[in-house]
Amino acid sequence: MKPMHLEFTLIKMDVKRIVITCLLFPLLGTLMSSWSEAFSSQCLSELFSRLFGAVTISNWMYWLMICFGYVVLLQIVWKKRDKYFEHKLFILLRDTTSYTMARLLAGVLFTLVYVLSVFLIAGGFGLFVSHMAFSFDRSLVLMFVGIAVNLYWHASVWMLLNVYATHHLANVVILALFFVGVKMPTPFIPLYYSMADLVRSSSMFWSALMVELLSIVAFGYWTIKRVKNADYM
Repeated sequence: MKPMHLEFTLIKMDVKRIVITCLLFPLLGTLMSSWSEAFSSQCLSELFSRLFGAVTISNWMYWLMICFGYVVLLQIVWKKRDKYFEHKLFILLRDTTSYTMARLLAGVLFTLVYVLSVFLIAGGFGLFVSHMAFSFDRSLVLMFVGIAVNLYWHASVWMLLNVYATHHLANVVILALFFVGVKMPTPFIPLYYSMADLVRSSSMFWSALMVELLSIVAFGYWTIKRVKNADYM
């Protein structure tokens, strides 16, 4: 069985929990922020700019819920697989590299699905509950990419800590990074660089994006290197 096919076969066992996570936390965050100025916008593009452009006093609980939901998603998608026979075969054959790469790529896919769910639920609430006018701004694409890359950067750190240290340490560090990023959206705190309003300079945005992508590649390399010498993941 090919690694990617195996990974998604195992993930299918948790598909209900993944769907619930991708829907529940964005919905809870939206309901908690429905009173904020973001949902008093006239059109969708304005809503997205206010909601995803920066963490403010009116939407910090929304961001905290989104980040917490993402950490929950990581627990499901990247949970230990060593109890499964198929995974033990990869260990016995010493083909952990391709299997780990498949896990990392699955994380990319589910990160995109999660962020898309966040945007769709917020947009659906704006359209059908707050009765906003439909509008599309090209900057929304950059917002989507920035948030997805930034979340996966955190996920890469989580996986790295998971294989080099412990699962619990990985959770504590990532939750702390998210909490500080939400409560103190300032430069040198990772979550800052997914916020369109804070990263005003286009060159700064692209520079931050490139640094994040290079970091993700480096973290992935160190993760694979560690797993090669481990008994299980």
